[in-house]
Amino acid sequence: VLADHTDGEVKKVTLELLTLARSLGEPSAVVVGAGADKAIPVLAEHGAAKVYVADAAELDEYLVAPKVAVLAEVAGQASPAAILIASSADGKEIAGRLAVRLGTGVVTDAVGIAEDLSATQSIFGGGVIVTSKVTSGTPVITVRPNSSPVEGAASAGERVDVAVALSAADKASTVTNSVVQARDARP
Repeated sequence: VLADHTDGEVKKVTLELLTLARSLGEPSAVVVGAGADKAIPVLAEHGAAKVYVADAAELDEYLVAPKVAVLAEVAGQASPAAILIASSADGKEIAGRLAVRLGTGVVTDAVGIAEDLSATQSIFGGGVIVTSKVTSGTPVITVRPNSSPVEGAASAGERVDVAVALSAADKASTVTNSVVQARDARP
């Protein structure tokens, strides 16, 4: 499970993914960027047996490519049954790039995953339910937010540090500025 977080504040969708991952086996989480020390206890409380951490400062300076590099490295080390990512704009880009790098398939916008790693997708506004499955390699699956409940299940949360060397292509897009957008009271 790729942990979606901001400076260690784990987003709800990550906890949903961990709940879903527990139905498939023993889940692990991957934290990329600053804030791992704050994120690990939360991930462990929700079932992450291992937390792979890549917190080198340079990883926060680039867009999605470093996350792909870290996930590819972890996939090579751990041989997971599947890789689950939140179905967001960044998550879908990460999933697509990762599937190409690993030579496997990707399923996007899943709302459920069966034990045989087939993914259920709701399409056309929920009018059609589709079941899809990656047939070779480690499936990369993006899961829609609010598709699974958040259920706690304490686990070890063993920290495993991951070092990855970014290629020139991984460094092609740089974050030059970050602005917190002001929000008003309207939903």
